[in-house]
Amino acid sequence: MTGSSVVDDTFSVAPFGLIDLDIRKTRSLAIEKRISIDDERCYDLSSICALTNSVAVLAANESAQSVLSLAGRPLPERISHIVPEKLQKAFAKGLVSLVHGKSFVLEGRLKAADGAEFQALISGWAHAATSAVDHATLSIAKLEDYSEDTVKTGILSDLAHAARISLLGELTASISHEVNQPLGSIVTSAEAGLRWLNHEHPDLGEVRTLLERIVNSGRRAGNVVSTLNGLARNTKPERNSVEVARLIDEAVMILRSDLNRRQIGLSLEISSDLPAVSIDRTQILQVIVNLVTNAAQAMADGQAWNRTLAIRARETRGRVTIEVEDSGPGVDPKVRKKLFESFYTTKASGIGIGLAICRSIIEAHGSKIDLHSSQFLGARFSFDLEIAEQEEAQAPNN
Repeated sequence: MTGSSVVDDTFSVAPFGLIDLDIRKTRSLAIEKRISIDDERCYDLSSICALTNSVAVLAANESAQSVLSLAGRPLPERISHIVPEKLQKAFAKGLVSLVHGKSFVLEGRLKAADGAEFQALISGWAHAATSAVDHATLSIAKLEDYSEDTVKTGILSDLAHAARISLLGELTASISHEVNQPLGSIVTSAEAGLRWLNHEHPDLGEVRTLLERIVNSGRRAGNVVSTLNGLARNTKPERNSVEVARLIDEAVMILRSDLNRRQIGLSLEISSDLPAVSIDRTQILQVIVNLVTNAAQAMADGQAWNRTLAIRARETRGRVTIEVEDSGPGVDPKVRKKLFESFYTTKASGIGIGLAICRSIIEAHGSKIDLHSSQFLGARFSFDLEIAEQEEAQAPNN
C-alpha cells in the first residue's frame, strides 16, 4: 500500500473492505482509445472487457479479504475477477472516472472467491487529482437485506469509525504527550513521597499532599484513555442526554498538546446553565475534534500571525449551537463548494473523509454545518443540536 503511514494504518484497520489498485494500464488504455466518461459509444463490449481487465490488484485489507472469502486464497490478480458481467459496464465507467482523478460510487453485486454473489456499495477514488493517476483505492461495503435507512446508518457508522482512526493517527504524538504528562507526575510525586517517608521524622502532611496529586494525575490519565477508547470503538450510534460543556472539555483534553505545539491560543465561551442535548456522544465528540484540528492546521499552514481559536456553545431558539472559529486565512471560494464532498482533501496526506463524515453525522442529528468565511479573517463552522427531553436530561450520560 502506498502513501503516508496514517493512510496505511487506516487502510489496514478500516472496518470495511479496501483494495489498492494499479490503474496505469487503464490510464494508457483510456488515452489510446480516447474513452470519455459520459460518451456511451465508448463502452462497447470490447472496451468494457479491456478496461476491467486492465486493473491490477496490489493489496486488500482484512475486511476486504473477509467479505470476498479470500481467507487462505491468493489475491486475484485482476479486479475483473470479482466484478460480474452485469456490473462491468458501470464499473468500467467508474474506472475511467478514476483515470481523470474523480471518485465514483455505485451499488451492485460482486462475486466472492467461493462463487457467492452479494449486494455491495462500491466506492473508488484516485490517489492524486492529476492526469497521471497511477493508483486508486476501492472500498467495498457489503449490504444486507435491510431497509434503506438501516443500510445508510450502518455505512455511516463504519465510515465514521474509519475517520476517527485516521484522526487519532494524526494526533498520536499529542495524545502520547497528554497521557505521559500525568504519568510522569505520578512517578515524580511517588518518588518525592518515598523520600519524605524515609526521613527520621516523616512529614505526613507533605506525603498526604503528594498522594492527592498522584490521585488527581491518575484520574486525568484515566480520563484521557477512557475518551480515546470511546473514539476507537466501533459501536452502533446511540443517542443519550449529554452535557455539552463536559463534551467540549473532553475534546480540549485530547487536543490541548497539539494546540500548544502549534502555538495556538484557545478561547472557550460556554454559556452557563446550558441544557443537555440528545446526541450520540462519540460522533459529536468526533465532529468537534475534527473541526478544531482542521482549524489548527489551517492556521499553521497559512502562517497566521495571530493564531487564536474559539469554541463557543449557547442556547439558540430552543437548540444548542456549537461554533468553532479560527483566525486563519479563511476558505478559498473555489474550495468551499467541494469542502464537504467525500474523498476531497486539500492535505497532502489526507484521505478526504473527515469533513464529509462530520456533515453526515450532523445531518443524521437533524441539523447541518454552516460555514462563514472571509479571506484573511478566518472561518467559522457552526451547527446546532436538539435539547434532550426533560425525562432524559434528568440522568445525563456524561
